[in-house]
Amino acid sequence: MNTIFEISKIEFDDACLSQPKYKALVLLIEQAILSGALPDRQKLPAQRLLADQLNITHGTVTRAYDLLEKKGLVSAKLGAGTYINLPSSTHHISEQSHETNQNSNVIKEYDFASSMQPMLGQQMLLKKALSELAQDIDAVTQVMTYSPQGVVKHKQVFTDWLASKKIKIETNAIVFTQGAQQGIYTCLQILTKENDYILHEELAYPGFFRAVDASRVKPLGVPITPQGLDLNVLEEYCQQYKPKLLYITPNMQNPTNIQYSSAQLESIVTLSRKYDFYIVEDDVNYCLSESWRLPLQQKAPDRVFYISSLSKYVAGGLRVAYTIVPTLWQQAFNGSIHSQCWMVSTLNFELATRFLTSEGFIHNQSLLEGEMRYRQNAFKMMAKKQGLTARCGGLNVWLSLPHNINVNQFNAFLLSKNVKARTADLFRHPSSSAIFTNLNALRISLGGFNTRNEFEEGVTEFENALEQFNNQQDIVI
Repeated sequence: MNTIFEISKIEFDDACLSQPKYKALVLLIEQAILSGALPDRQKLPAQRLLADQLNITHGTVTRAYDLLEKKGLVSAKLGAGTYINLPSSTHHISEQSHETNQNSNVIKEYDFASSMQPMLGQQMLLKKALSELAQDIDAVTQVMTYSPQGVVKHKQVFTDWLASKKIKIETNAIVFTQGAQQGIYTCLQILTKENDYILHEELAYPGFFRAVDASRVKPLGVPITPQGLDLNVLEEYCQQYKPKLLYITPNMQNPTNIQYSSAQLESIVTLSRKYDFYIVEDDVNYCLSESWRLPLQQKAPDRVFYISSLSKYVAGGLRVAYTIVPTLWQQAFNGSIHSQCWMVSTLNFELATRFLTSEGFIHNQSLLEGEMRYRQNAFKMMAKKQGLTARCGGLNVWLSLPHNINVNQFNAFLLSKNVKARTADLFRHPSSSAIFTNLNALRISLGGFNTRNEFEEGVTEFENALEQFNNQQDIVI
């Protein structure tokens, strides 16, 4: 196959502003693979030619190609050049996509419903961690040993990693859980009893509602404003119902993508102390670096349970999550985990600590950030073109619909075109009676496509469906 791929000198120079030249080159080539510009078996430009084109040394290109080979993305053939050599799983996905395009009988779905990250090399991170672990018999023995409080070295790695994000905690404050869902459930178990009232954002993560129902507590939805919770309603509920806890997602509200203002957060902490309820701060949702902020927990460590995980940053199947627990509640929290599953498996945390601070992880997160920023902008531009309001977050977009478009009718039309999304009402507890927040909206998830080509095709199908829906004429007889 002939070499047809070219790297933009302007894009390369921009990438070099934040990282070494060889890493910038690797980043652009990985993005080209993701976008489909560099398919499997495609030949990369000759090293000398590329060096001259980008005005860099031959050694820089050699170093970049070597790193790509270590990542398992290319293979060098003596005397023939360097070729894209994708993992077998990627071959299978590509083949399936090709077969779908060739066979009109195969129905293709466009998944804007699943809030997940695209796979941009996380498989290689895990593969490398597994290979390293297989060679470390002491570590294998340790993860096979009963450790009810977790492995100390794992907690230290996570504590150091959080410190690099300017989150300062004591090592014993971190408790590992099998996913953030277990952290939410455990908070409810230790802070409430049956029929207690608890507060939450009117529209919230459906998994939280499942934990609420399992705990047999009474949920009260608080309206959401552009600054966060409606403080007047929040205080009114505190006075009337004496709630035990408040569940919030302040950094990137799920599903509306609202970010709480600093003044709003300070007021919530003040109310927490005044009315003696605890705050469960869920920070699971993916957030771009320019939007991410220090957790509320850092301002009120005695009032806030901070829950986070690697699900939206690496892979949900790993079930690697943690809760930062106030000192007063650490024994009770650990005891509840012990009663639920005896101990959290340490194997996944061993793997996580091996890739978490690695150069490969940092590079993977840079790739993910660049891709999600592109997807947010692409979907936002499409929405603007169609006269719709879109609030972008990390992996999701909150798409408000005008009055002339009924969300349920439009969603049914999308499904008829094999386009899946999530309607606003799915994020509301069934027992809620009052409705303060606009439900004529969709949550659009952008990460359900592993390649940029598939994503762009999905956006085109979404836009086509929207135009077709708007062009329908209702006939009244």
